[in-house]
Amino acid sequence: MLKGQDASTILEVDRVSLSYDMTKDTLSNISILVKKGEFLSIIGSSGCGKSSLLNIIAGFIHPTKGKVAVNGKLVDRPGPERGVVFQDLALFPWLSVAENVSFGLKMSGMAKQERLKKSMEAIQMVGLTGSEHKSIAELSGGMRQRVAIARTLVTEPEIILMDEPFSALDEQTRELLQEELLRIQEKTGMTIILVTHSIDEAIYMSDRVVALQSNPGQIKRILNIELGRPRYPELRVTAVFNQYKRQLMESLREGFGAQNANEYEI
Repeated sequence: MLKGQDASTILEVDRVSLSYDMTKDTLSNISILVKKGEFLSIIGSSGCGKSSLLNIIAGFIHPTKGKVAVNGKLVDRPGPERGVVFQDLALFPWLSVAENVSFGLKMSGMAKQERLKKSMEAIQMVGLTGSEHKSIAELSGGMRQRVAIARTLVTEPEIILMDEPFSALDEQTRELLQEELLRIQEKTGMTIILVTHSIDEAIYMSDRVVALQSNPGQIKRILNIELGRPRYPELRVTAVFNQYKRQLMESLREGFGAQNANEYEI
């Protein structure tokens, strides 16, 4: 058991290392405890292993060393308590919005009326009421992202894992979806783990930010974000917000060298 673990801990990442070729570690000795209802962001340069860490938590790949546990149960495969929103969305273009959202429920054998009810609730939660019969091709990028989030929400996972979900969107749409996601988290109380390149996004969304250094990927710093809840857009221009930015940028520069700092969105 890691130091600090108690009944409020939902996720334990315990001394996790990963090597794809057994000669060089992609991740080395990663340990994190995540509390129920926490919003945790992971930031780091390309190749530092942040997406690999998310995939280990999801159960898609196994660590070379260490373990991951959810609610004290060892993770060795994907499970319904962990929902994943992928960067490429992986929506089915030949299905409608409602059919995409309900697809997982259909595969699980849920009765048609029950899955329709749950799907409409998820669609309403992400603000897509009225678009349930549209095809994916008719939707904007932001609307498609909402469909992907609804498809994950409808299965009612305890933890949502998100890999750069807003990276392809314009800034205005990105900020709107950030607000939407925070509203959903406040309503549901779910735990969210977000991989992002955006320092601003990580600070604004999170209770804590994990900064990974590379070669191999290791924890450089875990920064507590004490901005209160709910979050308001005006926080982005406050002195304390900018102070968090400076602290994270300093950690990233120390961990990866000044030449790599330009990779991050601030």
